[in-house]
Amino acid sequence: MNTTIQVTTDKVESLKELREQYHVKSYDELIGILIKKAKKPEKSMWGAGGKMTMKEILKDLRDESDRY
Repeated sequence: MNTTIQVTTDKVESLKELREQYHVKSYDELIGILIKKAKKPEKSMWGAGGKMTMKEILKDLRDESDRY
């Protein structure tokens, strides 16, 4: 089923540029790509510390003058 949507002229120009950038033949393909990108979860920072132990991570977290 085909549907018509209304967009402003500047949005049409942006869509044309994106269609060329992604090398797709139709706006339907382009919109599918944009929807996938919008739904993709953000990259998690889980594991960004590598294999460091909690003690290594917390080391030097506070200034020595802050300790009692």
